[in-house]
Amino acid sequence: MTSTSDNSTADRRTDMAMQLRARGDVEAAIDLMQQTLELVPNWPEGRFILANMELEAGQTETGIGTLRAYLLLDPADSLGASAKLATLGATADTHDLPSAYVERLFDQYAPRFDKALVDGLKYSAPQQIRTAIDTHFPQRRFDRALDLGCGTGLMGAAIRDITTKLEGVDLSAGMLTAAKRKNVYDNLDHASLLDALRAHASTYDLVLAADVLVYVGNLAHVMSATEHAMTKSGLFVFSVQAGDADFRLGPDQRFSHSEAYIRASLCSARLSLIQITNSSFRQERNTDVPGLLVVAAKPT
Repeated sequence: MTSTSDNSTADRRTDMAMQLRARGDVEAAIDLMQQTLELVPNWPEGRFILANMELEAGQTETGIGTLRAYLLLDPADSLGASAKLATLGATADTHDLPSAYVERLFDQYAPRFDKALVDGLKYSAPQQIRTAIDTHFPQRRFDRALDLGCGTGLMGAAIRDITTKLEGVDLSAGMLTAAKRKNVYDNLDHASLLDALRAHASTYDLVLAADVLVYVGNLAHVMSATEHAMTKSGLFVFSVQAGDADFRLGPDQRFSHSEAYIRASLCSARLSLIQITNSSFRQERNTDVPGLLVVAAKPT
């Protein structure tokens, strides 16, 4: 949490409440946060902090109510309350994560992203995607490639040498700043995936999405927009987190997708499947997270 309430007394009390929580006295922390919110009743982040404390204390129904109160103050949901409500079974299944939440999350994560992901989580999606491209198209060079959710540029760095023009798009300005420092992209765009894809009809002969679709549940719009943006014989290469349901939001706030759902989504978007294989692109608590590596093409 980074924002303040613009009330110094409320901010001091919040700090004290967080210290109490860290020491294990959650009930006292809740009491102090409730007093804090009497001073600043319209502070969204304070409501979110209180909700998390209530949930931690086992006060599930109260916490759900506080999350809903937070959403009234922040309809854009920059802290991801709707996703938390979905995992609690307190709302209908969510189809994607709020853009404001994803943007804020990765703006905060950007300064430590590469080290945390590569060293801490053993992230390998860019290398696996590059290997898949080389396996199926060992001599192919791409005229114009788009890296969806490019982040700090890990995927871009892995395929720069086989692209004539490489573009990246991301919701997070912080991530784009880090990507710019790598100097591997010809153009970087601060936009949503759908906006970037829909703005470029029949443009890209390579579209990449490494560890990006885990923030999207229902893939229908992304698949359709990707097909729209691709040239004939263009490739769409991506990774997803594997699961049994069509798509499901997990407690890690990431979506998993089933192989059957991926196949059906590609078919609906008129994209031809070349490869879909089980893999793992990252670890959580030193355990491989199951994933799927997918290579698809737009028919000629």
